[in-house]
Amino acid sequence: MFKHSIRLLMIDDNPMDVDIVRQMLRQYRRADFELECLHTTEGAADALRDGGFDLVLLDYNLPGEDGLSFLKRLAGKTGVPPVIMLTGDGDERVAADAMRNGAYDYFPKRSINSVVLARAVHQALEKFLLDQQLESTEQVIFTLAAAVEAKDPTTGEHLQRMTKLAVGLGHAMELHQQELLLLHYGAILHDIGKVGVSEAILCKPGPLTDDEWREMRTHPVIGEKICAPLRFAKDVGPMIRHHHERWDGGGYVDALTGEDIPKLARVLSVVDSFDAMTSDRPYRAALPREEALARLRAGAGTQFDPDIVETFVNACEETNVSRNKKVRILG
Repeated sequence: MFKHSIRLLMIDDNPMDVDIVRQMLRQYRRADFELECLHTTEGAADALRDGGFDLVLLDYNLPGEDGLSFLKRLAGKTGVPPVIMLTGDGDERVAADAMRNGAYDYFPKRSINSVVLARAVHQALEKFLLDQQLESTEQVIFTLAAAVEAKDPTTGEHLQRMTKLAVGLGHAMELHQQELLLLHYGAILHDIGKVGVSEAILCKPGPLTDDEWREMRTHPVIGEKICAPLRFAKDVGPMIRHHHERWDGGGYVDALTGEDIPKLARVLSVVDSFDAMTSDRPYRAALPREEALARLRAGAGTQFDPDIVETFVNACEETNVSRNKKVRILG
């Protein structure tokens, strides 16, 4: 999986510790390591950008900027290799902060030997490569979602409107930040399974036949499968699969009822229906906003979660969640 020689940058102000690590790496016979060292973080960001390093061994206790502060400074930068934090102390708070800020592993120096260190390097590199592969997969999937929308000329800018509506409603429901982020992703991806539906069905200007409806109703399951490689699939997958369920059990694909339907899927159901009603279609003009809200109220307790409908309607009237108003996306 890895190239013959693994290039490491060690940022540590203690020459004895650097020599010990160098000797440990030489003792490990299953890989070749090239170790370079800096004594402070000054110039380290430039070295990482230009040096082609595979991994960083970062000491916590450094003169000037400490290792944790440097790690935080690296956050969000592209091309940064994985980082393993080393320290002379066994402070679990440092370990937790390091991992929370992007370190791939953490070791007190006194607890490592040649095998432990080399294995930690390999494991960090494997996780780093996997994360990169997942990020590439996610980019492909989100691009596919946009392509699906372009495939259906009746739903122009539907994903953008869905995202604003869903996250705006999430704010009105006082959902926490992670749920708002999941709503953002779910709104973008909810119809991605339509890539497996005939374009003739998607673009048909009139009512669908029974056979056409059967094909159309496969798109939530297709979408769930497409999104299975995503790191957040366990949370977004149920939103995609169940956004066409009905509160009374008359929906698809699993005929779930009431609170058995995942909460965020119930949110998507409300905003998806609202956007569909207030958008032009080849076979009908967009409904006025007030008429669409009235129809949502009429479907509360049968098609939709009544509490979510009430919150959405109130939010449209009181806090500008409507797609014709400006809304917050993520706080």
